[in-house]
Amino acid sequence: MSGRRRTASVVTVAAGATALYALLVPWVLRPWFLAADLVPQVPGPAGVMVDSDLSLNIWILAWLAHAVVHAPASLFGGNIYYPAPGTIVGSQSMLAHLPLTALVLAWTGNALTMLKAYLLECFAFAGLGMFLFLRHHTRCVAAALVGGALFTFTAFRVQTIPQPQYLGIGFWPLALMFVDLWLERRRGWHLVALAAALTLQALSCVYIGFFTFVTVPVYALIRILGSRPVRPLAAGGAILAAIGLAGLALLPLALAYARGRAKGVILEHELAWIRNFSWSPADYFSTAFVESAGTLTLAIVACDTIARGALRTMGRKQPTWGAEKALWTVAAVGLLLSAGPVVALPGGLEIPSPHQILQDLVPGFPSMRTPLRFSLIVAASLAALAGFACARFAMRLAQPARWLAAIALVVGAALAAAPHPTAATAAGLGRDAPEAYRWLARHQAAGTIVEVPAAATEDDVIGNHRNARYMVASTIHWRPLVNGYTAYPPPLSSLLAAAVRELPSTEALATLVDASDLRWVVVHRDAFTVREAARWPDEERLPGLIRVARFDHTDIYDVRIARTREWRDQLRDRALSPAADTLEGTATAPLAEECRKGRILSVDLPERLEPIPLPLRIPVRIENGSACTWPALGVRGEGLVGLTYRWTSPAGIIGRAERVSRLLRDVPPGGTVETAIMITSPSGEPGTWRLDLILAQDGLAEPLAQASRPVVVLPPAETASRTEPAPT
Repeated sequence: MSGRRRTASVVTVAAGATALYALLVPWVLRPWFLAADLVPQVPGPAGVMVDSDLSLNIWILAWLAHAVVHAPASLFGGNIYYPAPGTIVGSQSMLAHLPLTALVLAWTGNALTMLKAYLLECFAFAGLGMFLFLRHHTRCVAAALVGGALFTFTAFRVQTIPQPQYLGIGFWPLALMFVDLWLERRRGWHLVALAAALTLQALSCVYIGFFTFVTVPVYALIRILGSRPVRPLAAGGAILAAIGLAGLALLPLALAYARGRAKGVILEHELAWIRNFSWSPADYFSTAFVESAGTLTLAIVACDTIARGALRTMGRKQPTWGAEKALWTVAAVGLLLSAGPVVALPGGLEIPSPHQILQDLVPGFPSMRTPLRFSLIVAASLAALAGFACARFAMRLAQPARWLAAIALVVGAALAAAPHPTAATAAGLGRDAPEAYRWLARHQAAGTIVEVPAAATEDDVIGNHRNARYMVASTIHWRPLVNGYTAYPPPLSSLLAAAVRELPSTEALATLVDASDLRWVVVHRDAFTVREAARWPDEERLPGLIRVARFDHTDIYDVRIARTREWRDQLRDRALSPAADTLEGTATAPLAEECRKGRILSVDLPERLEPIPLPLRIPVRIENGSACTWPALGVRGEGLVGLTYRWTSPAGIIGRAERVSRLLRDVPPGGTVETAIMITSPSGEPGTWRLDLILAQDGLAEPLAQASRPVVVLPPAETASRTEPAPT
């Protein structure tokens, strides 16, 4: 067969494999994938957090697709946490898929349609990548078809829709294939293709990009040692050069993330903390890993391993491929690195892992907070090994039986990945978009939007879910939002959240106008708790606000307060580095002894609380009894005075101090301030707890003032009679 005909044959079978994988996606993602306005929803207590991640990632994909066409200079800006800069840097960007997502969003204007196109591409392309890798080695199309299906259709991948960045892993097997092609044929374009695959994998998902840059050299080393190519050092050096070329191509993106780390937007995690998100070898016998690798994959690999061992003892050789040994090595490396800083062995024995070396040497690696994700590489290696096992089995079958078995295994992989339909909920996009957001899209007046109720604190799970939904809704009008949710919130988020939770007070409204050019306040009255509704009377006019539209339970207010302080640009600058003073000019240096005279005058605390994860706003009145001004109104927390709290259980166990609640003004000498602190009821034993309220300056161990109050925490059984309903 000529080279041209051989290429045409490969293209034809690859197109057929891709089409098959694509046709199975609607079944795997039923019923929502083919519905007009549904998104998957995770049931159960943890579902709110997972659904928040899905909304965040829909917004990320949509913002990048929108910005590359309409505002390329703001690609990493985002329209959330306005006016905070670089909000995309706090999350995955999935830039490799931008040509598709930008085209679909520009064509349809619907972020949900764009998400579906992205998912279809991820599933089909991942299967194609593994298909090409296996076909190259085995020359068995049927076995390659099965291996691609085992790779792309697993329960884990179906359940990972809320974190869709992990679905774009199709460049990893392609990178391995181009290593093999280079070692076998030494064509320059193989190295270019290898560099491109590495680059695109990192642009698709930062985590999997790191995994690829770590495991491809391991794979290449084992392949060189096993195949003994001509001039092995030159061959290996060329592969390293291709990896270096990919690193250079990623440099602009790496610099953006490096700036985020330098400015405190992206945190570098301590090894002790990372251990909480690591897997021990024993975890690979868990249901979680079975879902990650796939039941069929594990069964095929296990049966093949047992059969080969038995045949070897009988003196019967089986066909093998050099790539298999390399894949087993890659799987072992993935298992080792997923353990985090140490590998926990039975009997309590712990040995150091290479994680610490990568933490010290690889730029950006310390920001990876979940080493257990390296298990994806273990699962991917096993899928490839299952493909090789299928090739061995297929050699014993006639052509019709080979294809029947292949189709049965492909369908079986899809069935095992999604044995039941996915729970779903309305997306509120496209033709089903709420009229309030259509109204905002029609009105051209400039200005920022804030939606309430919103997240009261960074740990407000329900509030974060609301903010994430508002972000998705912003794809209808694309106006700047004060609201926001992301993995690494910008430093400005604490100040914005403090102002939003104090709305509709005129002080909070003025702060947001001066900080963010606030123009519209969208009020979702059906989502209020009893306390929140009391703060927002259902009136056409409120101080500084006038209602201009009403849609069912949603009101839109026009802000009628003029900006008096030019804070917006200051906030952007102060978000990037600590400031020596507050927005009102008070120094943030540690307060002298004579300046630390404070009192907590009153606390409007209920006598009983319910154990629900909903932050509660507690009005507090504080006094500055010194002759000094206390610094409080700023962007970053360094040196600011604020309120925090801690719980002591009925058994006397003292909890940690919780997140600080910000003040919206500096506290003048001898002055009193009416403010509030956000507290969350403790979980655990019911009974009388002690709440310690602490007024403190960041950086000082000694508080400025402290007050304690007893609170009865009700048993969960009594929450049915609560007077403060959970939000919708």
